[in-house]
Amino acid sequence: MKAVFDTNILIDYLSGNLLTYKELKLYKNPQISIITKMEILVGASKDNQEMIREFLDNFTIINLNEEIAEVTVGIRKEHKIKLPDAIIWATAKYSNSLLITRNTKDFPAQAPDIKIPYNI
Repeated sequence: MKAVFDTNILIDYLSGNLLTYKELKLYKNPQISIITKMEILVGASKDNQEMIREFLDNFTIINLNEEIAEVTVGIRKEHKIKLPDAIIWATAKYSNSLLITRNTKDFPAQAPDIKIPYNI
């Protein structure tokens, strides 16, 4: 199965969470939305920019396109979540991937295309 990783999972990894390391290793070609890349880079300090960019190079970045936009619209109409979260979920749906996240506030944990690998 393919996986798209949410921003919180990458933040956990960068913070040294071993559970995240194990989860990332389960997938051969990990993917992230361009939204996740932007969120991670915005939160990175100047001192960590290069290291963060090298880390992000390990992921296939899925850019926005018309199909993802249409899926996002459907998600937003059905679930009242923020636009960036809807885009990330739509990216996973578009690429026929699981969305790996800890965000049970915005994403329905019972959805078949969402995986909550651990709780903190």
